[in-house]
Amino acid sequence: LESPAHTTHVLEKDGDFFNLTMTYRLDSDVPWSYGQLAEINGKVVGPSERALWLKSGFRNYANQTLLGLVRNKTKMAAQYVSHCGAISRRDKLVKEIQKSVQVDVFGNCGPMRCPLGSPRCARMLTDDYRFYFSFENSLCRDYVTEKLFNAMDNYVIPVVFGGADYTKFVPPHSVVNVQDFKTVKELVNRLKFLADNPEEYVKYFWWKEHYRVVRNLP
Repeated sequence: LESPAHTTHVLEKDGDFFNLTMTYRLDSDVPWSYGQLAEINGKVVGPSERALWLKSGFRNYANQTLLGLVRNKTKMAAQYVSHCGAISRRDKLVKEIQKSVQVDVFGNCGPMRCPLGSPRCARMLTDDYRFYFSFENSLCRDYVTEKLFNAMDNYVIPVVFGGADYTKFVPPHSVVNVQDFKTVKELVNRLKFLADNPEEYVKYFWWKEHYRVVRNLP
């Protein structure tokens, strides 16, 4: 499921050969996503062109168990990257952020190693890191990869950077969207604020009492 930026196929050359589409785009005849969010005991809600999330209850949300977990976190942010030099220029963005806060880069583009998806890495995200950088390699409509759902599966706040309308993918107040900030400094200030205020940090997990991540797609 690559974006158009990383495929060389020209659909126009196929003429009318295809009468149905099955892609990550939400306007496909058969949308296919890297993950979904569903009600705890019910239907899938997103991603969808018309995702109907519960009205966010984050303002009054509190969880003492999570508060204890958050206070034990010691590291700021992690990122897993397999492709360097992405056209989204995410590498440059991370380097700018690293001037102000710690960002540990795992994978082919950084010095850290831990197989993403392994229980040890998942545990590390929950236990050690406050934020997980889900930065896409291209800024294309509806292009959201497993990076986001890996973070949503753990107790770490996703920081997202992509071309999608994330309100169609996740509940309100569940991610920090880079593009909501005018400057890197504003973004960094928000991350620092959340890191310094555990009571505000845990409010980003309010949705876990209502929704679950679905990864077992057919």
